[in-house]
Amino acid sequence: MRKRWFAGVLAVLLLAGCTPAVPEPSPVPTPAPVQTPAPTPTPARSLELDGFLQEINARRRAVIEDGEPLDITPWTPDFSEQNDTFTQAELEVLTTPRELEQEPVLAQLQEDAETFFTLLRTTYGAYEYFGGDEVFLPLRDQVLEELALEGRVLYRHTLQDLLYNVLSPVIRDGHFKIGDRSLIHDKGLYMYYVPGLYFTDTAGLDLAYVKPTVGPDGAIVYWFAALSHDGSDLPSTLGGYDLHWEQAGYGGIEDWKNGVVFSEREQDGIPVLVSRGMYSETPEGQAQLDRFAACGEEYADVSPLVFDLRFNPGGMSNYFMYWAWGWTGQQVRPRNAGGHRFSQLGCFQVQSYPKEQMGTWGTWSADGQWIEREGLTLVLMDKGIASAGEEAVERLHSVENVVFLGGPTSGCSLVSNNIHIYLPRTGLELYFGTGLSFHDTIDNIDGTGNLPDLWVEPADALDAAVRLCRYYGVAGKTAP
Repeated sequence: MRKRWFAGVLAVLLLAGCTPAVPEPSPVPTPAPVQTPAPTPTPARSLELDGFLQEINARRRAVIEDGEPLDITPWTPDFSEQNDTFTQAELEVLTTPRELEQEPVLAQLQEDAETFFTLLRTTYGAYEYFGGDEVFLPLRDQVLEELALEGRVLYRHTLQDLLYNVLSPVIRDGHFKIGDRSLIHDKGLYMYYVPGLYFTDTAGLDLAYVKPTVGPDGAIVYWFAALSHDGSDLPSTLGGYDLHWEQAGYGGIEDWKNGVVFSEREQDGIPVLVSRGMYSETPEGQAQLDRFAACGEEYADVSPLVFDLRFNPGGMSNYFMYWAWGWTGQQVRPRNAGGHRFSQLGCFQVQSYPKEQMGTWGTWSADGQWIEREGLTLVLMDKGIASAGEEAVERLHSVENVVFLGGPTSGCSLVSNNIHIYLPRTGLELYFGTGLSFHDTIDNIDGTGNLPDLWVEPADALDAAVRLCRYYGVAGKTAP
């Protein structure tokens, strides 16, 4: 089972800056159980590309045109009574990193615990979403009681671990960190699959473990794939098949290591746009991002087009927004709703927040618009996509004939506008956001991620996209 070394890398990058319906196949004979990879069978009629696209388009268009409005008003109340919570000196301390020379004593840990829950109540964008005072005040009392237990040995990390233990069952937020511990760590769901086993008949199989994929010859078929935290809950046999699950990996790691944030390539004559990040501190990277923002119109009529977002942890989404505007000729806007909480601490630390609106929410809601577009676009995904990278995925849900191929994204999009905060007595670093954001539905996908249409091992996603285009004879205008 692959080690999840990427989790630490993703956390660092974030500090620098969120089940498709399975088409019913036509009746075909059920293949006999096999122990070794079988060749891809001839796909059933309902798995032809045109029908697959029609189902995807209809489902996504219905979300935009027929979905219920995204109402976030229950989680965005006025809170102007909190505007004088902290003094100017306290705000300075809360936003300044520091190292302490000695371990804190009990009174200092208790004071920081009180301050932590005050920060949640006055600043955290998802405070009401996750239950408000009714949920968090009892947790505060629990932490204070546990700190005071007789015989407890107190160290700098004691408060960190206590806060993590009481909050991780409650908060599902891909950005939230307490010290070096991410609250999403124990909730993350990863793609698992059974390699080499392909079929077209799902009769008698539990569809929770069956997903459409791209076979070795490029045909759209089925295989066993599912979401799991560590694979321990996945069945070892199903429908007569012996299942040997593997955890999916990542794609595009070498680009990321080499500082590539955007590039234009070809794979077997098919244009490929590679986006490995939307943030760079180097002149070379900034030039690549500027090119990304400017080249959308040049690809407006290109089909097939591969848009490779693998291993993109985010940054500033405006680069994608400019690209998409040029590519489609209009704003790419899914159904969405969200807000910025203009808290006292947020207004102190985020210069763009309007100070005169302190104590209120700046909210928005959009019905979205469905963008009709001919041609085929294949978007490559993996668990390395987060934050602004996930926003690109979510916005592309509103464009016709876009197929998402690979693995689920990270799931790191619920809470936006994340800031660094430091508790005054222990120096414990916190990282959480002052915003709230939803796309398509009101569901929280943090830790789960956006799901692909075709579940493919992400390292194989580019080759699979090319195989699919070749198998179905997809052709059209080429890159500029």
